[in-house]
Amino acid sequence: MPADLPPPPVVDPAAPMIARTERIVVDRPIGALSEWLRTAKLEDQLTPTKGLPGVVGTTQLTPGEWGVPGARRVVHLSDGGSATEQILEFFPADRFRYVVWDYTTAAARPIAYAVGEFRYVALDAGRTEIIWTYAFRLRSNRFPGVLGGLGRWLMRVAFLDRAYAQLMRTTLAAMKAGAEA
Repeated sequence: MPADLPPPPVVDPAAPMIARTERIVVDRPIGALSEWLRTAKLEDQLTPTKGLPGVVGTTQLTPGEWGVPGARRVVHLSDGGSATEQILEFFPADRFRYVVWDYTTAAARPIAYAVGEFRYVALDAGRTEIIWTYAFRLRSNRFPGVLGGLGRWLMRVAFLDRAYAQLMRTTLAAMKAGAEA
């Protein structure tokens, strides 16, 4: 990693987070899906929804290709905001885990960082299940995180189970459509 990049946030596995998991089945063998995902553009998958901006592009911050642990990029959003994303783990045809922070979009002000994970499960020779989990760590000095457990519950009910759930479902549907095309 370039020396001028600040370190990513420390992901504390014991920290209280709020998480959501969505699933979809893609009619592609796991190997073919994995190859498609390696070259797919984020902006073609993560489009705007009624409540949240989509991705309009990315800027690689580390040398080399995207898809290796430590690779980092800025994700540019359709509302003019951005976030920084870094790969934590990448095992083709198995899982992809990443951390996102430095959100500048208004809806993400309470969020310190998020950890996302895609898991891929071969259901049979021609179908693969994609399981996407996204977990948010709230800022403890900002509403609603300052409220502890109550704040996490509020964020889950008002944001994660509504606007973010819709974004996740829309993204998975776009991934399915792209992979099956």
